[in-house]
Amino acid sequence: MNIKRNKCILIIICIFFSLDLFGCKYDFNKSIYIKNKPNDFYYTNLLMKDLSQEKPVELYTLYMNFYKKKDFSKDNLSTFIQFFNSLNNNSFISKPANLPNKPLYKIFVTFSVNKYVINIYNDKYISIYPWDGNYSMDYIDTSKMYKAYNLFGLCKYLIPK
Repeated sequence: MNIKRNKCILIIICIFFSLDLFGCKYDFNKSIYIKNKPNDFYYTNLLMKDLSQEKPVELYTLYMNFYKKKDFSKDNLSTFIQFFNSLNNNSFISKPANLPNKPLYKIFVTFSVNKYVINIYNDKYISIYPWDGNYSMDYIDTSKMYKAYNLFGLCKYLIPK
C-alpha cells in the first residue's frame, strides 16, 4: 500500500514538473541581440542631447596612471561643450588598429538619468559610451580638430603630470 502511494506521488510530481516546463512562455526582448549600431555617432548624439537638456550633475576627469581625479569648472564645461559642437561626420571612425589598450584619461559625465564615459587615449583618439550601453563605443578622430577644443589638452591642463 505504501509503495503504491509513493508511486502516485512520484507520478504527480513528474506531471507537474513537465507541465511547468511546457507552460513556460517568456517573451524575450529581442533588441538586446542586435549587434549593429544605428550609426557611428549613436552614443555621442545621446550625450549631446543630454547636454542640451540639462547641466551635468557630475563631471570629472580621472588620470589613469595615478588615478588622480579633478572636477570640471564652469570654464572647462564650456570647452567640453565646444568640443562636441565642433564635431562633424568625418570625425567618427571605426575602431583604430593602433589604439592603446588603456586610455590615459577618462571623463565621467553624470546626468540625472544617464551616465557616460569618455576614454581619452591620446591627442588623436577618444571613445564615448554610456555606463550601460548595448553597442560598441563611438570612436572619434580628433587630429583635424581645433586644438583649443581637444579633450586631451583639456585633461592635461586639469591634471598636469
